[in-house]
Amino acid sequence: MSAQAYAFGHNDRITIDGVHYRPAGRQGRANLLRLVIDNAVIDTSIKPLTDEEYVRLHSARKIRIEEGFYSHAYQLLRDRAAGTDLSDLSDLNEEQLRTIAWKVEWCVRFNQARIGAEGYETRPNKTPEDMAAFIASERELVHRWYIDTFDESRPVGRLKAGYPRKPYDYPGATTLKEWLDLFDKGDHQPGAFRPQYEKCGNRRQLDPRALAIVEREVRKFATGNRIKPVDVFTRVEAELMILNRRLPPECHVSVGDKAIRRRIKKLPPILIDLAHLGAKKAELKYNPVGEGVVTVDGLTKLARMDRVEMDDWTFDLFAILRHKHTRHVVTPGARKALRTLDKNRHSVRCTVTVAIDTVTKCIVGLHVTPFAPSAAGSKSAMQSIVVNKAAAAAYADCVSDWPMMARPLSVATDGGSAFQGDFHTTLGKLQVEHLLPGTDPRSRGTIESFFKTIKRFCRIFTGQSFSNIVEKGEYQSEAMASLLMQDVYKRLVRFIVDEYHHKTHTGLGGERPYQAWRYNTAEKREWPELRPPPDHYGRLHAFGLAVPNRVVGVDGVTYLHAVYTHDLMAKLRGYLGQRRVTIVTDPCNMFGILVRVPPDLRHHFPNEGAYLHFDSDGMEGINLAEWLKENRALRRYEKQEKLAGNPFRLTAHLDLMAEAEEARRRAGVPSHVVSEEQLNALVKLVEKGGAIRREKKPAPSGAPVNGDVGSGSIGISVAKPARARRPEGGASPRSTTADDDSINMYGEDDE
Repeated sequence: MSAQAYAFGHNDRITIDGVHYRPAGRQGRANLLRLVIDNAVIDTSIKPLTDEEYVRLHSARKIRIEEGFYSHAYQLLRDRAAGTDLSDLSDLNEEQLRTIAWKVEWCVRFNQARIGAEGYETRPNKTPEDMAAFIASERELVHRWYIDTFDESRPVGRLKAGYPRKPYDYPGATTLKEWLDLFDKGDHQPGAFRPQYEKCGNRRQLDPRALAIVEREVRKFATGNRIKPVDVFTRVEAELMILNRRLPPECHVSVGDKAIRRRIKKLPPILIDLAHLGAKKAELKYNPVGEGVVTVDGLTKLARMDRVEMDDWTFDLFAILRHKHTRHVVTPGARKALRTLDKNRHSVRCTVTVAIDTVTKCIVGLHVTPFAPSAAGSKSAMQSIVVNKAAAAAYADCVSDWPMMARPLSVATDGGSAFQGDFHTTLGKLQVEHLLPGTDPRSRGTIESFFKTIKRFCRIFTGQSFSNIVEKGEYQSEAMASLLMQDVYKRLVRFIVDEYHHKTHTGLGGERPYQAWRYNTAEKREWPELRPPPDHYGRLHAFGLAVPNRVVGVDGVTYLHAVYTHDLMAKLRGYLGQRRVTIVTDPCNMFGILVRVPPDLRHHFPNEGAYLHFDSDGMEGINLAEWLKENRALRRYEKQEKLAGNPFRLTAHLDLMAEAEEARRRAGVPSHVVSEEQLNALVKLVEKGGAIRREKKPAPSGAPVNGDVGSGSIGISVAKPARARRPEGGASPRSTTADDDSINMYGEDDE
């Protein structure tokens, strides 16, 4: 006679000769046990324990069973049940046990409030009004109890059409009443809430004669020809027609389309994708990526700003870009009549560069431009991470604040050109590690997921570009553009600060990014201190544009006809001699520049570091575009260059960004839309041509041409004499004189 079978609970701890095991199911007449070392289950070690061996060990008292040892929820319920047998719950997993504990806690608290226990001011009845009021007053307290007990929050509520999704699945008045009735019928024991899935519905409603046909045809849904559910219905009807021909009329078999559709939905998605997409795409879709990067070095968990992911994306939305000289139409009728004739109205797709903190899911950097992705735009987004964004939030009329400002530990990007060159150099100056995880977008899953959120922003406005021509249809995207370019940044900031940061995030377990930034919910403690952002000079050093080959003159450093001075400039000039230096300038504020001290001279300036900060009076708050426009000589030079067919490139570049530049200036967000190559080309061009046109010509030098020319007479230049007849004999019209007086009206230094 075989020994009686004994089934262990899912969360029991089995101890045999001092070695701990955890049940892993049953196979035949043996229980499978997994080895446990330091409360960690070793999946590679499985020990079978037959029923006969269990009887022998039990008789010899060499085996000990601790029910529910590995389940905190099971132990909690056992304490609530006051010693009552909970063997009917031993086969449930941890998630099911926690759900039962959640329901029991609600029922116990309501019953205590109903009898007027201490801590409850009112005694509710089982009416919808009283129960709704009780739920509203207790739901946060019960949820906090659940988090404190199990170190995690409850899952978000179910989607329900017409209602906002609950941040966690607290009950409604009707649901709580059902729980209370079930709890009372079960003598207030946790077993009353055991799931009864095996008793739900009639599992054998389909006629057995039709079952084989349905299962065979449903299985064919996962084929390479991508048939539709309606094709499966037709095939089943044809097979049933053949079957019914052999049956009497009163025994005909039929199957509804809902029964077939339910079975199609139960097919494994990987099976359908394997047939429809092919093996390679299915492998790419279902290849596990884990939970992403969660540690810094394999040991230390990531904290705020330890890993920031950046990427750029072209908006699925057309915006209107108007030149600043476009005149506004005064009347609505004229505006309507000239709308199609306005040649200055251009629709563009903006490029947005976003930086997101992977731990808190907060947006920490943002840049919007109508141009293609570039290192300059990426630098602007990077700079917005380390500056105070309070002015940007105020400019966008945000209700909430935008406190996300710090110097990140690392920044992860793709290998595109927009994140190379100047951008990579800037990260080095900030002492921020640049990570290149690879080309697979899933290696930067946080930022890739956020771009789905930006699509939700684009759907708010008209002028969507859509992802393909089929989806677009006959929608006139450019003609339907309604959002002005200067308003894109403003509206996007409001969307991020007031909407996204305060919306529950599935990646945070239903928590809001704004809350996650303030408090580490997982570890129930404040976040460690952030790395401080660089100061003004540090930001200028990291994000400024380098201009080489500058001279430290007697009056200071001249840059675009503005003079910059420093208390130590005479000392620096004395040590430099004829050597030239590199300066760093900020196009958004022409007030100050950094002058790089050569390494071999830095010991003469022990307290200044590698750079000296030069400033210029009257240049505070003036950007590069304003300075160029206010300079009359440069404006004349610009006009002449345009007439010659050589556009004044930087001015044209900034003209195109005029509206967005003005909006960003009002928002207090710096923006570098110019690269170092563009700036240096401009400086060389402007200072060469502009200086010539600004200088006053010196007085003629040398003796007068003849004795008739005296004081007050108008001299005649003979530097290029008028063409004269060649005298007979081939002699040159130019004769030499005995004296060596110069006839050049300019000195040798003026050439």
